[in-house]
Amino acid sequence: MASSKITLNTFLVLMKHRLSLMVAMSALAGSWMYGMQQPLTLLCVALGVFLLSGGASALNQWQEHRFDAMMERTCKRPIPAGLISASGALQTSVFLIVAGAAVLLLNGWIPMVLGLLNVVFYNLMYTKLKRVTTLAVFPGGLVGSLPPMIGWTSMGGNLFDPPIVFLASFIFLWQVPHFWLLIIKYGKQYEQAGFSSISSKYTESQIKSLVFGWVLISSVFLMFFPLFHIHMSMVVVSIFIVLNIVFIATFYRMLFKQSLKHGLRNAFILINSFLLIIMFFLVANAASGY
Repeated sequence: MASSKITLNTFLVLMKHRLSLMVAMSALAGSWMYGMQQPLTLLCVALGVFLLSGGASALNQWQEHRFDAMMERTCKRPIPAGLISASGALQTSVFLIVAGAAVLLLNGWIPMVLGLLNVVFYNLMYTKLKRVTTLAVFPGGLVGSLPPMIGWTSMGGNLFDPPIVFLASFIFLWQVPHFWLLIIKYGKQYEQAGFSSISSKYTESQIKSLVFGWVLISSVFLMFFPLFHIHMSMVVVSIFIVLNIVFIATFYRMLFKQSLKHGLRNAFILINSFLLIIMFFLVANAASGY
């Protein structure tokens, strides 16, 4: 039975508002990298992406509420906890998606289409595939790579401009170990709920090695920025290299040298923090005129 009193907090949790805010920030990073500061356009980018992300999150919880009820990690989400009915969550998701698309349309057809395409990747591909194959992480990675492109194209940029392709590609690469870290911690719960999990095929040690190898490759990719027409001074390049080295060394220690509980938590925080630092770094570099 769903609660007759649906609170604001219930809707915020249904929208995964903290995650949706981060997605909106990544879209703004794409806008700021382009360089033109148009307040109304920026507002539409932030609000449109936030609403679409919230709507996709609500739709995902509607799609998976029966499975969420089977896992300790997710059983307290609004639908399985009885804080909102499944139909109420579905209606909320549709409203948010339509509202988000309408706001992005104010910036043009391309931002709106990219926003709706992200809903397709998340709700029709990733959500469906993760019960079937561990390869679902790749369409899941695409979900994170499109918001910066929404911001870039909203400001008038071309979808295939090298700088935004660079940022989107890095975010795509960064999403994969993000998912795998969750699997190390919650893999058994996912398996019990019927999801396809690499934890059933590889040991914890092997998954950690896979995560570190992927992160190392992703960090090396960052050093190919000149191929994407991103210009930096020698001082900035030096800082960029040091940031990468410090990150890799710290991530390795957290992943392999700390206790499982604290190491995974710290590694998860670090990998997401480093992504935010890189986005800020690229925005600041673009603003400096290089």
